[in-house]
Amino acid sequence: MTAMVPIIDPDEVYALPLADRWMLFAPTTWSVAVVNRAALGGLAECVGPERQAPSLDALDLWQTLTVAVPGAADHRERDEDKLVIMPTRACNIRCLHCDFGSDDAPITVLDPRLAYPLIDRVAAELRRKHEHTMRVHFFGGEPLVARRAVENIVAYTRSACTKAGLVPAFELTTNGVCDAETAAFLGNEIDSVVISIEGDEALHDGIRRHRDGRGTYAEVAATIRRLGRYPAEVCLRTCVTNRSVDAMPEIAEHFCREFTFDVLSFEMLVETPRGIEAGLRAPDPYAFARGVMAAEAVAAEHGVRVVHGPSELVGPRTTSCPLGRGTLMLWPDGSITACYLDPERWRANGLELSLGRVDATGAVRLNTRRLGAIARATAVKSRCEKCFCRYTCAGGCHVEQTPPGCSPEYDDRCRAIRLITASRLLASIGDAADAARMLARPSAAEALALNADDRLRSWAKTW
Repeated sequence: MTAMVPIIDPDEVYALPLADRWMLFAPTTWSVAVVNRAALGGLAECVGPERQAPSLDALDLWQTLTVAVPGAADHRERDEDKLVIMPTRACNIRCLHCDFGSDDAPITVLDPRLAYPLIDRVAAELRRKHEHTMRVHFFGGEPLVARRAVENIVAYTRSACTKAGLVPAFELTTNGVCDAETAAFLGNEIDSVVISIEGDEALHDGIRRHRDGRGTYAEVAATIRRLGRYPAEVCLRTCVTNRSVDAMPEIAEHFCREFTFDVLSFEMLVETPRGIEAGLRAPDPYAFARGVMAAEAVAAEHGVRVVHGPSELVGPRTTSCPLGRGTLMLWPDGSITACYLDPERWRANGLELSLGRVDATGAVRLNTRRLGAIARATAVKSRCEKCFCRYTCAGGCHVEQTPPGCSPEYDDRCRAIRLITASRLLASIGDAADAARMLARPSAAEALALNADDRLRSWAKTW
């Protein structure tokens, strides 16, 4: 009996139940196919423990999955390493679900001169690697609390890039509560502006408020409208909660009707004690998945792209965030880390993600050995080994999902990601109807979301 000789590892071909059919997915070749039970059975027998000689049909199907299709390279994730600068951890508003901007937190602002030597070092390294672009992302807190520091760093980076033969690319994440002058700076100087907005006025003001309780929607809406007159890309970022999950298509329609923007990003709420106290919980994962796909259809009619980071069809990834990709994050006190989360969170999980600092003399002291160790660690996520999303989602937050003691079972975030990714894969081959049917049927959605082992090999046991 002749055993089948695979072109790729059989464990890198996955089979997902779709009621009476199955979707086959090979992420290393970006091949997708929908087959019936007979086809899946024939293929599973060829890669199972009792391997059999493949039929011609099974061999043809296997080759379809294991030979890269035209355009497969389009799915490969580009090098997006960034220098992340947090000019402050303070915030000018007090959102109900956020730990930033507490009333007693001191306002510490980065001395921009601490950023300059790090910028020079990164520029020199990019030039050595023959890169063309230097990406700088301003994050917080609210980075515009330290607007002057941001302006100085942007100006210095432009000069450093000119000397190094690089093109600067700036991104800034903001709550959008700013004046017209600041909006003009963003529109002219920042390439991509990410603005947090939670829906219409009622939904937004129910969460994002000034310290005195006033809503911020009117100010944020004004900022978005102002930015629509400038060349900057505008991304609206919505944090979906139990209160807003059923309104996601309406949120997309509202934004597309009211504003000029480029990208709409949906994220599931990460619960905090403060948010829970206010009645804000993470959304139901099944409702969230349906909401993303419904909002995507609405936005597409207006020429707006909807993104949900962990389910974007890119890869193969080893990490889903800048952690592990060589990204350096500069804090207001001059310390450098690999993660934007507070050190207490990652140290509580047995992780050390500090990388060094820029000292008062301007010397950059960087632990490059630890940087390499973090990159290797992020690629190992035992809970993800049997999941078809292992090369797209890449396991989610390394701090929360990787440490010893993390549950091996899928959590709600996993379930939502699995459903959205499967739906997008089906849509990519023109089978959006199957995706809609799967999401609409609770039993079908649960069968896919909860399946513990997606590898094609595992299905051989059922035949």
